[in-house]
Amino acid sequence: MSMNVTEILAYLGVECQPPTLDFLNALLFAWAKNIPWESASRMARHSQSSSAAPEDFAWLPDTFFPKAVELGTGGTCFESNLAQKALLDELGFESTFAFCDMNPDWENPHCSLIVTLDGERYMADAGFPVPAAMRLDPQQTTTADVPVYRYHAIPTSDERWSIERTSGAHHEQIFTIKGAPIERANFMARLLRDHEVDGYFLNEVIISQMAEANDHILRYSDGKGLVRRIVGAEESIPLSAEEQADLPTTLAGLFDMDEQILAAALAHKDSLA
Repeated sequence: MSMNVTEILAYLGVECQPPTLDFLNALLFAWAKNIPWESASRMARHSQSSSAAPEDFAWLPDTFFPKAVELGTGGTCFESNLAQKALLDELGFESTFAFCDMNPDWENPHCSLIVTLDGERYMADAGFPVPAAMRLDPQQTTTADVPVYRYHAIPTSDERWSIERTSGAHHEQIFTIKGAPIERANFMARLLRDHEVDGYFLNEVIISQMAEANDHILRYSDGKGLVRRIVGAEESIPLSAEEQADLPTTLAGLFDMDEQILAAALAHKDSLA
C-alpha cells in the first residue's frame, strides 16, 4: 500500500514525532477538525451503480487519504478507522482493531482502535470521532475533555468499557468497546458489509466536523438540517431559501467538501424517497 505520510500530516497540520500519547492526541484532534465524519461520499459512490460488489465501493487507505486531501471527504467509522490504523502503523504506533456494540439490531455496528503505549491501552476512534485518546483502565473510569464533550470510559466487565459523554446537563451512553483484538480479515468483512444493499448510511446525507475555532461541532443531516453543537445544547441554524435551493453549494462551502460529491449524494437520497 502506497501512503504519502508527509502529505497526510501536512493536511492535518501535525508535525511528525515519535509515537507518544501526546502525538496520538494531536493526531486525533487534528483528524476531527480536518477529516469529517460523513456519509455523502459513500452515497455518491453507490449512486453510480446498483450492481457493483461491496469491495468496489469501499475506500481503502490508499484511496481514503488522497480523496480527503483533494476533495475534503472523510468517511464513516470502518473506513475512517481503517485509514487511521494504516497511518498509525506507518508512524510506529502499535494498534489493534476493536468492535463496538451500539445497536442491538445490528452486529458490531461500530469499531475503534486500541493503541498500546508504554504498557497502557488507549481507545483511538477517528470514526466517531473522539478527538482524544481514552485510556482503558480495567479497574476505574477514565475521562477525556475535548471541545463540547467530556468522554468517559467505564469498565463494565472483562475487556469491555462503556463509552459515555456529557455536555452540560446532557449525558449519553454512545457505545461499548470490546477489547478482544479483531483480525484484519474479520474487520474487512464487517467493513464490506456496510456496502451491501441494506448497509449503514446509504440513505441519509450526514456530515459532522469540529469547527476550526474548536468551540463547536457543525453537523448537517437530512432529518435535522444544519445544527451547531455547543456545550450543553444543539442549536438549529436556519438556511435561507437561496441556500436551501442550492444545497450542494451551501454544504460545500460550510464543510469545504467537493460540491459534485454532495450533489450526487443528495440526488441519490431523493431517488430513494
